[in-house]
Amino acid sequence: MKGLIHYFFANYFRTYKYVPPVSIFIIILVINYSYTPNPIMSSYSFTSLMLFFIMGWVVITIFHMEDKNQKEITIMHAKSIREYYLALVINCIIVGLLFSILAVAYPIIFNFFSPDLRIAHIVIGFFAHFSLSLLSIALSLFFTREFVKNDINTWWGVISILVISLVLAVANIDILKIKLINWFLPPLRYSLDIMSIDDEVIHLSGQIYREFGWVFIYSLILISIYIAIVQKRRII
Repeated sequence: MKGLIHYFFANYFRTYKYVPPVSIFIIILVINYSYTPNPIMSSYSFTSLMLFFIMGWVVITIFHMEDKNQKEITIMHAKSIREYYLALVINCIIVGLLFSILAVAYPIIFNFFSPDLRIAHIVIGFFAHFSLSLLSIALSLFFTREFVKNDINTWWGVISILVISLVLAVANIDILKIKLINWFLPPLRYSLDIMSIDDEVIHLSGQIYREFGWVFIYSLILISIYIAIVQKRRII
């Protein structure tokens, strides 16, 4: 597994497909922090939401970096369909982690925040970025070529599911208030709710752990379902 992860990571960098999403995210960070001082929570909320969309881009470029023939050869050498797809997912998570660290550290290193910055702000900011990057990965997986054969439909599918998730998160529709339905909807709204608090937050409450925790759990469940489906489909 370790060798497979390293192979995918090295291969991804050789393709240079990471350049556009990385460049755009850096530009977003620079523009967002072009004026100082910046509000802490709202700034982190904005960049975490931008990362949510950019990670959909990253997922497709990582999962589609090999052509179909090379993909079959890699699966043959991996000797495990499950490990092949799990290694791809782990590479996506690594990229999401690196993006999250960059987004949280950049304004701190260059002192773009007010002196009131606290450890709680940094932890919440990291949770927001990493949880939304993981959620984006989980949702985007179902629009890779294992499920969608047409490349154009792949991109439209990813964009659509991410936009719909955002709309559901901010929409004030009565049916969305039913708890049973909320269990199945992408929990993007939990992150947005937490990040809407003001900069006076001092400590991490139980609510913060619960709501970010559900975003992580929901994402891991979707990832597990994806791997189980593609493994079964290829065996059949």
